Amino acid sequence: MAETVVLALNGGTGSPAALDWVIERARTTHVSLELTTVIDLARLPTTITKDRVLPAYEQMLMDAANRVSRDAPAVQVMTSVRRGAPRHELLISAADADLMVIGTREAAGSLYGTLRHQIAAGVSCPLVIVPTDWTPCKGAIVVGVDNDETSHRAVDFAAREAERLGRELSVVHAWRIPTLLALGWLSAGASPYDQIQLAHAEVLAGVVARVRAEHPTVIIRDTLEHGSAAAVLTNAAEHAEMVVVGSHGRGMMTGLLLGSVAHDLLISMPCPVVVVPHPASRDQVRSE
Repeated sequence: MAETVVLALNGGTGSPAALDWVIERARTTHVSLELTTVIDLARLPTTITKDRVLPAYEQMLMDAANRVSRDAPAVQVMTSVRRGAPRHELLISAADADLMVIGTREAAGSLYGTLRHQIAAGVSCPLVIVPTDWTPCKGAIVVGVDNDETSHRAVDFAAREAERLGRELSVVHAWRIPTLLALGWLSAGASPYDQIQLAHAEVLAGVVARVRAEHPTVIIRDTLEHGSAAAVLTNAAEHAEMVVVGSHGRGMMTGLLLGSVAHDLLISMPCPVVVVPHPASRDQVRSE
């Protein structure tokens, strides 16, 4: 069965890399692709109607579709021009997709710049954000883990990717001692540092054991490191194929609840970042 992918294009500097990423994915996965873009009616000058700009948006999608047909002829392609608020329209377009892909660029306020955080927070399927300078590589699949359901879904996605591509799976768990707890230890003159580290090591070992049982052919490297999760993951993903994290977003109305780790990764962008949503996100997007 084909994987349903929605690729959102805006004609900016991030779109070509995102298109390249999807074409590269189509070499190893049966893909059904929707190319979509959004005419932001609220940002159009009052002297310009949507009918005047529509041909330019349609041409952009047609050029992308022709590129896919040339470089990945087995991919089924459809195009759609949406009208309205980009965030809302893109979240709706991804409601029934298996994967959504967007590009990014560094310019502040660009369509998929700050907005990419909002899309990542509310999207109902895994979202791939591709850096402007992306080029294919054969690095590891890096996944950040914690002890919750959202993390488990991120690990499952990453393990399937590692298995599909024949890549190493790097399972990373970062931990820190809460400040108030550390201050309490200073006043008491004692520190159960080793006990807390051991508890986190057990969390990581449990994740690794589950992945090895479910994906016995995948080579796994586990990393337990004290420090900021975003910083640890950024370092681990420097030469990675992708880095995968979970999101605690709860749909469009509370879409800013992305989580600090995913938020910071989308700023540093060491490689393509995949944000796997909380399972409740799909149902909430549909209900809204």
